[in-house]
Amino acid sequence: MKKTGYAVRFLLLLGVIALLYWPGLRGGYLFDDEINILQNKRIAIETLDPATLRTAAWSGSAGPLKRPVSMLSFALNHYFTQFDPFWFKLVNLAIHLVNTLLVGALACLVLAGFARRHPPSASARENPDFPARGALIAAALWGIHPLNLTSVLYVVQRMTSLSALFGLAALASYGAWRLVSTRYTPCRSAGMAILVAFFLTASALSKESGLLFLPFLVFMELMVFQGLKQDGTPLRIGRLEYRRLVWLLFWAGVLVLLWKLPTFLRPENFHNRDFTLEERLMTEARVLFYYLRLFLAPTLSELAIWHDDFIISRNLWTPFTTALSLLGLTLVTALALRIHARHPAWRIVWFAWGWFLIAHAMESTVISLELVHEHRNYVATLGFAILVPWLIEVAGPRFSRFAFLLFGGVLSVFGFLTWQRAEIWARPSQHAAFEAQAHPDSDRANYQLGYVYAQEARIRQDPRLAALAVAQMRKAMRAYMPDNAPWFNTLFLASSRIPVDPEIVAQLRTRLKQQPFYNSNMMMLRVLADCQIAGTCRLSHQDAEGLFTAAIENPRAPPSARAMLYLLLATYHTGIHGDIERAEEFLKKAEAIQEDVATHLLFMEFYTNTGRLAEARQRLEKAIRMDKLGALRQRAEKGRRAIEAAERQSGNAGKHDGKEKNGDPP
Repeated sequence: MKKTGYAVRFLLLLGVIALLYWPGLRGGYLFDDEINILQNKRIAIETLDPATLRTAAWSGSAGPLKRPVSMLSFALNHYFTQFDPFWFKLVNLAIHLVNTLLVGALACLVLAGFARRHPPSASARENPDFPARGALIAAALWGIHPLNLTSVLYVVQRMTSLSALFGLAALASYGAWRLVSTRYTPCRSAGMAILVAFFLTASALSKESGLLFLPFLVFMELMVFQGLKQDGTPLRIGRLEYRRLVWLLFWAGVLVLLWKLPTFLRPENFHNRDFTLEERLMTEARVLFYYLRLFLAPTLSELAIWHDDFIISRNLWTPFTTALSLLGLTLVTALALRIHARHPAWRIVWFAWGWFLIAHAMESTVISLELVHEHRNYVATLGFAILVPWLIEVAGPRFSRFAFLLFGGVLSVFGFLTWQRAEIWARPSQHAAFEAQAHPDSDRANYQLGYVYAQEARIRQDPRLAALAVAQMRKAMRAYMPDNAPWFNTLFLASSRIPVDPEIVAQLRTRLKQQPFYNSNMMMLRVLADCQIAGTCRLSHQDAEGLFTAAIENPRAPPSARAMLYLLLATYHTGIHGDIERAEEFLKKAEAIQEDVATHLLFMEFYTNTGRLAEARQRLEKAIRMDKLGALRQRAEKGRRAIEAAERQSGNAGKHDGKEKNGDPP
């Protein structure tokens, strides 16, 4: 009966979460959705044949692992619903609901594991219902919390929530095996290892942060299960004590981390950033406490899709909270460890804090990522959510009613904030205006509002909206740390009524040559090339080529970016000037910097269009040999068909020429 009761409560919880998020499903795509989804032609699939699915899966450009599981999910979404954002967001919501159940399952296992040896109260010792009740509390807090909204309504962040789904499934499966099993036979152990390995692999191939679920698993074993069986005796795998095996895995991970660490410490990794490694580490100390504040006391004005207005720590005293944050991290960690060592019943405090630190070990330390994003807390706050029911239980019968009332009030506030955010996200223009008002120093918030104005101006052919778009882009230029997108889009907005501003062109040329080489530069230059070739941009060809040249001359541009820029220049000269010789010169410069599948395919297309079919075939075969994963197989097959068609046409032309020479009619 109790199990049925909790099942009904969980279903009601899922219904409440769905209702809170439902308004936001009407919203549109945002920012990175454009390049990862809408502009990615390889996920716009119309068939489900293996070659098409393989191409779609490996079409990602984010992350070293390409995130094939997430990209495949986007492709399947398109196959069934096209690019309607409602259905993409609905799938994201379904993933979040499944994750809420998995959080509940994991919380139940963790609470039961802790309570089995050191229950939080006498009633918890006598009442086996405590883990299930605590799981419902943890799942409700985590599933409703407004901090998790960007991982649901920001479509591209399915990468985060899908990675969490597989990672949480791995931990829940492992925890159930450890807590419930009474016989650890080799067959059962091997089966569980295979299942957990599958989930962990799927998590990492959804997003690289999924690699952290292996440290989570080790941490959970050492903290919760401690290498013991249910009867408290040491668990053994063959002759080896399981706890020693887990510690061996831990130290192996540490050695791998130390081996890979120098790769992330190279100064050139930060050439596309406005901060150094040292500045990033100091800033992230403040960021972690900022995340904690957003979890404990979120406000609608501070919760945002972008936090690029977060001040960088230039030294320990600029701002002064840098030193305080570093000291705070040290003290909180030391205090949690002391509680862990001296008070076994409160080991869960170190579990919650350690979980938070592990969750941020990848995205908030030495890797040259952006500084602040809310979705990085999607898994990080799970430990604190599990801590809450433990604290409520510790309050005891005397204060439990007050504790539950307090929790109910807090949960109601969080639910209201989530619903408010979802309502704001429901209308792109309203969302953009709110973000720009709440974060006036944010480059991206101001840029997004200008972008919305620009889209509406094109649809309505309204010069007033176009002028508003230009004004908003100029405001973005004056933001705290703007990248080059506002300058580019001001040029894209140029028309007969809004002429090209030479000063904007000069500023952009200087920024492309001297500023950090921002990741958005490549996308914007690609859009510029397409726009110029189509004749819809009003920039002179001399100015356009000057922008490409400035970017190539930037000493902070990575080799891969310079190679791509040469490829763009080759396409540009072919499309604008029909200059075949100059285009081939740029292609060869690109190949000298970086030889890859895409370069060979571009050569193939170039040689096919210029009638050099033997060379086109050579490039095609090289591309196929290099494309081990078949990510560009469809493009290669399309090129093969184009070459064969050109060969047939050339052969037919030769026959006709022969007939004419022999006096036969053509």
